[in-house]
Amino acid sequence: MSISKSHGIQILAPLLVTLVLPYTYCWSSTIEENSKYSNKMVSFSQSGVEYFRSTLSHLVNESQNLTKSYQDEIRKWTSGQFDNSTLVLITDSFLPKFENLIVNAKNMIYPREYKYVHDALVNSLESETDSYRHFRNYLISGNKTEDDISTDLLSLAFQYEQVYSKFLSMPTPDSHQNVTKRISLNY
Repeated sequence: MSISKSHGIQILAPLLVTLVLPYTYCWSSTIEENSKYSNKMVSFSQSGVEYFRSTLSHLVNESQNLTKSYQDEIRKWTSGQFDNSTLVLITDSFLPKFENLIVNAKNMIYPREYKYVHDALVNSLESETDSYRHFRNYLISGNKTEDDISTDLLSLAFQYEQVYSKFLSMPTPDSHQNVTKRISLNY
């Protein structure tokens, strides 16, 4: 099945095979830089959770590398190698890269029970990106409030990061655990 990128991401409705084993067929669309993850069909059985974990891990690694690169530029500014104007230009070159990661994260397909993990990634990336926008404003205006907002947004991004980091550090549950979780009757 081929779905054009111009139609954005589409999530197919769950197909109820039985009451115990619902499957959601999906695909993940990412921007061309991540084409190895594009248009793959998976089932949210055990392999689907593993695919989600792999895609999540890939985006987290990209985010960490981009953040490190930007923080290296800030260190150069802090040490006096750059003036504010230069760091504004550098920030302007990084913001689209962070926005690209947000788009990729939003376009990820995830198992319903891990929506909170997906949302944490998106919220973390958005908070970090907004932080850099406010930092840019601080560089231009010298307004301390912009710097404070930037710092608060970075703290918020870190809080969201704890959610998906915990997910990535846990072992993948086996398929029997997933089925049991789905059919638990909460008496």
